Amino acid sequence: MKKTLALLLSVMTILPAASFAAPKENPGNEEVKNKRNKSEWSLVWSDEFNGTQIDRSKWTYDIGNWIVDEAGNGVTSGWGNNEKEYYTDASENAFIEDGKLVIKAKKEQVSDQFGTYDYTSAKLKTKGLFSKKYGRYEIKAKLPTGKGLWPAIWMLPEEDKYGSWAASGEIDIMEAWGSSPHKVAGTIHYGEGWPNNKYTGKEFELPKNRGIDKWHTYALEWEPGELRWYVDGELYQTQNKWYSKGKDNAANFSYPAPFDQEFYLVMNLAVGGWFDGEVDETTKFPSQMEVDFVRVYDLKKRDYREPVEPQAEPVELPGDAKQPLEDGNLVYDNKFEKPITVVDQPGKELDPIYWNFVKLPEFGGNGSLTVEDNFARIDSTNPGSQLYSLQMIQNISLGNGGKYKVRFDAKSTAARSMMVKVGGGAERGWAKYSNEESFNLTSELESYEFSFDMLNETDIASRLEFNLGGNGTNPVWIGNVRVEDITGAPVDEDAPKQPLANGNHVYNGTFDQGGMDRLMFWNFSVGDAIAAAAVSEKTRELHVEIKDGGSYPEAVQLDQKGMNLSAGNDYKLSFKARADEPRTIQASLLDKNGSVNYSGMHTVELTSNMEENTFEFTMPEDVSDSEAQIVFNFGGGNGDVYLDDVVLLKTSNIPDYGNIDLFPLKNGDFNDGLSSWTNYFHYDSSAQIASEDGEAKLAIANEGNEAWSVLLEQPNLSLAKGVVYELSFAARSTKEREAEVTVENVQYTRFFSEVLSLSDQMQQYTYEFTMPVDDIASFKMLLGKNAMSPVGTHEVFIDDVVLKVKNAPSQQEPDSTPGIDNGTFSDGTTGWSSWWGDQWSGYGKGIMTAEAGEMKVSISQVGGASYAPQVFQKGLLFENGASYTVTFDARADLPRKMNINIGKELTIEPWFIGYVPTQKVDLTTEMNRYSFTFFMNEETYADGKIVFELGNILDGNAATNVYIDNVSITKN
Repeated sequence: MKKTLALLLSVMTILPAASFAAPKENPGNEEVKNKRNKSEWSLVWSDEFNGTQIDRSKWTYDIGNWIVDEAGNGVTSGWGNNEKEYYTDASENAFIEDGKLVIKAKKEQVSDQFGTYDYTSAKLKTKGLFSKKYGRYEIKAKLPTGKGLWPAIWMLPEEDKYGSWAASGEIDIMEAWGSSPHKVAGTIHYGEGWPNNKYTGKEFELPKNRGIDKWHTYALEWEPGELRWYVDGELYQTQNKWYSKGKDNAANFSYPAPFDQEFYLVMNLAVGGWFDGEVDETTKFPSQMEVDFVRVYDLKKRDYREPVEPQAEPVELPGDAKQPLEDGNLVYDNKFEKPITVVDQPGKELDPIYWNFVKLPEFGGNGSLTVEDNFARIDSTNPGSQLYSLQMIQNISLGNGGKYKVRFDAKSTAARSMMVKVGGGAERGWAKYSNEESFNLTSELESYEFSFDMLNETDIASRLEFNLGGNGTNPVWIGNVRVEDITGAPVDEDAPKQPLANGNHVYNGTFDQGGMDRLMFWNFSVGDAIAAAAVSEKTRELHVEIKDGGSYPEAVQLDQKGMNLSAGNDYKLSFKARADEPRTIQASLLDKNGSVNYSGMHTVELTSNMEENTFEFTMPEDVSDSEAQIVFNFGGGNGDVYLDDVVLLKTSNIPDYGNIDLFPLKNGDFNDGLSSWTNYFHYDSSAQIASEDGEAKLAIANEGNEAWSVLLEQPNLSLAKGVVYELSFAARSTKEREAEVTVENVQYTRFFSEVLSLSDQMQQYTYEFTMPVDDIASFKMLLGKNAMSPVGTHEVFIDDVVLKVKNAPSQQEPDSTPGIDNGTFSDGTTGWSSWWGDQWSGYGKGIMTAEAGEMKVSISQVGGASYAPQVFQKGLLFENGASYTVTFDARADLPRKMNINIGKELTIEPWFIGYVPTQKVDLTTEMNRYSFTFFMNEETYADGKIVFELGNILDGNAATNVYIDNVSITKN
């Protein structure tokens, strides 16, 4: 099982790995219990281990210490669990002796292409040889004791039908801690692919005089929608609540997925790992687990139970829990009026009621939390090495079976990410109750929310965590935090739908998600027809049974609402269909009301063979529709219809570049020193960074033990889905070495990755990649351990880093002007932005438009500061030593004042460096020309900003219409 210290695995890609395991004895009592339990079961597969050798027709082996990909490349060591053993198929590690299977762990060194290991052991499995869905699984075993020994008997899916571990499930029949010889555990793993996997389970206490080193029989009874665990015939746990969700799905797979497919058996003895920690001097080697038999049964006297989908029931928290407030909020003090506990040393307890700010030195994070206008402001002086290096935490009480919604408001000073989750503490093995939700913050205060099902046991000390580390130093404001029980709240299945991660606009197009009817997001209707729609558990395809097709095609109709279609883009609809007898059906894309047909009505000929059908269409150039619908018409004819794999993809890429940062990476030429850049040096490395002669210079004395031990990074790059980006940079090293370059998000999902060889000659590197999602990412150059390590003392130089939208216009660097775009407003307000205030500056109200070739700022309310509201333009080049003349025309419907500021926007206090003192002008009802000249004393900067302030200015702050035109900045 992978629950202990799961958060420490965030830098790894975890695939299926070992779970719990342990044995038990069988004196007379237990034999009677087992015989009674087995009376309704019939043996279908077994291994009694009565031969002289392991039966290779029943068992195969895992070899090594690493999880590898299909090409044999290492993905992660220790089987994803930090295990220290090397698994072999040698007869010294697994053999038959006296009618027992023996798996022996030995202390001996062995090496492979990935490294050297101090222990050997064995892992046997039936994958490809025997797998089964449902039944009784019974294993009699005797296990070793000793710190760091981890025997396990468990099961994995024959196929990853629902996705990577643990979306396709894992069943741990038994796991044991070598250091706790009177305890075993049974567990299930499920949910989504790592890191959003979940687990639930229970421990069983063995009699004090009969620990795991005595013979015991461990059994699992598995029926549709229910799993039962036994030790020596004693039932100690029943599980019937779980779920599975694929990465490209909008909803969970229909229950009882993932435990509705064939699983194979695994038995192994691990050494070390997260589960029982490392071995110590008391651990004896060799150590061995023994297995007397493995038996698998089917029901013989009754049918398997019908699965019963777990139903949402009101949650009743125990009396000693933190009860919800009168308004239902489980979070106390959401205005931050109580003292906040700072946890900055290991072992210091969290305040169990109110807020905590956690910055443990072992993870390198440091910063402060202050309160501003009922918001928590978190300033980071060192983001540390992990997302959890800085945390804001409150304990809340959650009940098993409840559904909860988390909501909060947040902002930063620039684009950055923040991870939020709800989970258990150390006593719960850091279990994740919610997913690790990543939110992309901006400089605007916005509301965010997510929901989750509490499938673990009730936890009255659950942790609501805002993880603020490992992601740059931009401050974050958090407020109005709310967690509420929404158990039983309905889902609006017809709401507008964003495309899924794989680009499909259709939700549940495979008819295997949602409730057990598997029809979530689809609507079925009949007119003057007699028909019904259903999806069977076996086929997972829509079956439209038609007894009378009615008199017109729309008499039997299937639709899904909320399709998001973008103006001018091409789309392709594909689906598989067949019919009991040759006939036609219709398919089309319509608007919400069905009055506009975007695709045209397509008639499809069906046969008895399931065949794929496709058609393409283009949206009008001037029409986008976020609430379109896909419609299938089955009426006007007879013959049952079968439908599956419905996919609607956008096949062109016409993004709205007006909302996309064409050059998201800043200061790539290092002319502004290390501004916008961060670095990280792990404790196992030795390095220093500086900006010299317009280059980044990293002086590295020791690369450390990981690729990321020496790291140069620019975080908080706002990248857009479907856009092709071009990445280029120059680099060299005083000694030959390799470096790794990535573009990845805060959850270490890589959108680009490349390993390159550096020499003492400066080389130019250029790459392209396409973003699969909208996300906040980081550019990283990993300069730690590499294939040529140890390199020795050396220096790496990096320059001219550019990350831009492919074919984007060149960045503005004209000689005669710093780059004002659309100063005459002939192109509307293109190039200009407005800001209307926030909680700290006060909110203004109004709108910025362009009328008759002028900018019009219609102000109905000014904020509390001079700069709320404001209109501005960024991306202006100002060169050190040059002088500039600023000219513009302006007027107002009512006389008022306006401030003009030019300078450099910052992400920390003082937030703005002015290149010229604030210029104040008196606007009248007449259009007047204004002009001033200034000398640029600061360093050359290519992202300068001009701001027209229209807020609360002393003696002239009328809420009125202001008009601006003919804005220019000329280099003298």
